[in-house]
Order: sequence, then C-alpha cells, then structure tokens
Amino acid sequence: MVAIYARQSVDKKDSISIESQIAYAKREVFSEECKIYQDSGYSGKNTNRPAFSEMMRDIQSGQVEKVVVYRLDRISRSIVDFADFIDILENAGISFVSATEKFDTSTPMGRAMLYIIVVFAQLERETIAERVRDNYYARVRKGAWGGGPAAFGFDLVRTTIDGKKATICQPNESIAVVQRIFELYSRPYASLADVQKQLIRDGVLSSGGVNFDNVKLSSILKNPAYVRADISIYNYYKAKGAIMANGPEEFDGVHGCILVGKRDASQRKYKDVTNHLIAIGHHKGIIDSAPFLFCQEKLSRNRQIKNTYKGKYSWLTGLVKCGHCGYSFSVRFASTKDGRVPYFTCSGKYLHKQCDAKQTHRVRDVEAEVQARLIAEAEHYRLAQEKRETLATKQHQQKILEIDGKIENLVAALENAGNVSTEYISRRIETLHHEKQLLLHQYAEAVSSFNTAEIIPFDAADWENMSIADKREIARSMVSVVYLSTAGVDVQFK
Repeated sequence: MVAIYARQSVDKKDSISIESQIAYAKREVFSEECKIYQDSGYSGKNTNRPAFSEMMRDIQSGQVEKVVVYRLDRISRSIVDFADFIDILENAGISFVSATEKFDTSTPMGRAMLYIIVVFAQLERETIAERVRDNYYARVRKGAWGGGPAAFGFDLVRTTIDGKKATICQPNESIAVVQRIFELYSRPYASLADVQKQLIRDGVLSSGGVNFDNVKLSSILKNPAYVRADISIYNYYKAKGAIMANGPEEFDGVHGCILVGKRDASQRKYKDVTNHLIAIGHHKGIIDSAPFLFCQEKLSRNRQIKNTYKGKYSWLTGLVKCGHCGYSFSVRFASTKDGRVPYFTCSGKYLHKQCDAKQTHRVRDVEAEVQARLIAEAEHYRLAQEKRETLATKQHQQKILEIDGKIENLVAALENAGNVSTEYISRRIETLHHEKQLLLHQYAEAVSSFNTAEIIPFDAADWENMSIADKREIARSMVSVVYLSTAGVDVQFK
C-alpha cells in the first residue's frame, strides 16, 4: 500500500491546499492501492499530529510500502524529526517520494540532498519566527499594544506610529472601576477578599459579566498599564529583572506601561517578570506610582505568607510564646461571672508538661497592651521615616541644584570659548549631566525604599473597625514575638 500524506498549517490564499497536495502526490502512485493521511491546521515544527501518527502506526505494522508527499516540509520542518522519519523508512525497506522534489532515498547523494532541503526548511521556519518576534517587540518598544485583548478598562484603537499602523490603548467607562480597585486595596488593612466583597456590594461586575474574584483582582493590580510610570517604576521593574525598552528619562510620570513576555507555565497568580520587556505606552496612566508600588508589596507579602496562624479568637495567634519555657500559647475558654472568657494558655505546661510557671493572661488584656504598643511604634516609625525622607530629599535636591548651577555657568562660558576650550567645556558638561542622572537614580531608589517599607502603615482610628485577619496582618508585619510571663507582656518588634 502507498501512503499519501498531506499537511496544511493555515488555510491561506497563497498556500497550497490539502486537495492540491493529494492531487500532486497521486501522480506518483499510478495504479497502486493507496491510503490518504491528512492533517489540517497543524504546524510542521514537530510530528505531534493525529494523521501522521496513524500513518506511522501503519508503517510499523508493515502495511505501507511507499510514502508519497507533495513536498518534504509536509513531513516536518525539523531536521531531527525528518532524519528519524527517514531512518524508520530505511529500516523497514520503505521508499520515499516527493512529488515536486525528485530524490532517490536509496542513494547516499539522494539522502544528503534530502537533509540539505530540510535544513533550509528549518532555517526558513526559525527565520520567520524570529522576524515575527522582532516585529512584535519592535511595536511594543514604540508604545503600541503587544497583542491579545485589552487590559480591563481600556479599548484598543488603531492609529499611526512613525508612519506605520499600530494599536494603542484608550480608556473606557470601566476605567473608574480600576481606580476603585486600587483605592480599596491600597488601604493598609484591606485584603483582596475585602475588595471583592465591596465590589459585590456596589454591584460592580468584571468584563465577563460576573463578580470579580481574587485572580482577576490581582491581575489588574499587577498590571503596569495603569500606573503613571515615573523613575520609581523604572527602578522597580529594572530590579525585578525586566528588560527596559525606554531610558529612565522617558518615565515621565504621565504615561502607562506595556509589559510583554512569555509566561512560565508553572507561574500562577504572581508572574515573574524576569526577561520580560516593559515599555512606555502611548496611553496615560491613572494610578500614581506610590500606591501602585504599595499594592505590589502587599501582593508579594500575600504570596509569601503561608496559610497558617488562622486562629479565629485572637489576632495574636501564632505570635505569643511563653517567656519561661518558650512554647507557644493557645486560646482556651474559662467560665466566669462575666461568661466564657478567652485566656492564653501555655502549651508547654498543658500539653508537654515542660513548664511550671503559674500565670494567667486574658486574651483581651494582652491584645489591649500589644495594640497600644503597636500604635506607639507605628507613630514613631512614621515620624522617623518622614525625617529620613526629608533629609534624603534635601541632600539630593541640593546636590542636583549645585550641578545645574555648574552646567549653567559652563554653558555661558561656551559663548566666548575657543575650539579647544569648547571641546573641554562640552566634555565637562556631559560629565556633569551623567552625575546628575546618577543622583536622580539614587534619589528615586531612596524614595522607592521608603514607599516599599515592610511595615504596614495604619490609622489608629481605624483599628477597632478592622477584622481579626487585618489586625493579624499588621501585627505580623511589625512584631516578631510576644512573650508572656509572670512579669507581664514583652513585645519584641522586628
């Protein structure tokens, strides 16, 4: 039996159809019995195709005497796959015929010519793929949308960039929802679940007409398309390992970004942006850099904190230890005249029999004392941070002003300078310009470090309205351990 194999990856007007391939191949069959195998919509980059697999099973079972194709690349564009295919045919004593490329596989020269043709077919495929990829990134570098559906809150519109048609983002009425999401999540005590609940109460739906879930919310919060990208955004993504398509001077605090790159299949909710390309888009951002970076840090902490310390009776669960034996405290209840009252009990005494200390600590009393110290520590931290930030700002601004003054003096000196002096002054101006850019980078990094501090800021007035989970998150960001002993409460901050 003669096997006729035909493949077409995409049905385009300039590509030969499967029917035409079969017609060409039948000219090599004459009166022999034949069976047709055809794969429509499959690429030639590998041999994972249903009809091809069926043909190979028939070959291995001895039903095929000859294989006929319209052209060699219908089998595969990979030299390795094609060589394996030819080896299987040779070992089985099966001849191979290309209807348009006449090769005799029984001779060394014929096999060599086959391999040369396949090498060039693979080169053509890789060249096309590289050209498509380069064009894709070239569009993004110019601020055009990379491809796929628009980010939530944007529509895609056609425009012209450098004389070529391109697609850019344009905000629609849903952009207000995005602003609301960032506003809700940037509250220090808000969780993704809190944002979701509030949106449901407001009757706000996602683009699919369903309620927002944590995946959709985190996807929006991570997307730099919404941020007014300034130097702190540049430094943030550069530190993350992203490829920066624009220099720091183009991060003007007005336009949003476009982030593209191949996602690792193992990555789920939090995407690694290493080797992803980030470029300044033509659309304007809607979220300032400070709240955007604050949200990124919150999302990062959410990923790192394991699903532990979920005690429902106290926001201190998991932090409290015995000052005598070092074992953790758990919450137990005792019946008193005030009803059932929760107490912290030492597991080293009641479970492991390792502690002899007699101590009683009501949960509410311990929480009240730790709460007071948290508020005092947060206020102290805020004041110290403001002082550091003010000092750093003044120092950098003063140095930048000094450099600007030097540059102005040198520019004025250029008017009366000779050729040699002009060259020297120009080099000196360039050196000062580089120093200024370095100072701007250092200043942006300093501000970014203040914006992304590990401590979660909070308003003391809102404390009583927070949930146990919110209080726990704040406590764990500030406190390393709370020791309870007969001497009282000892809070150790990070």
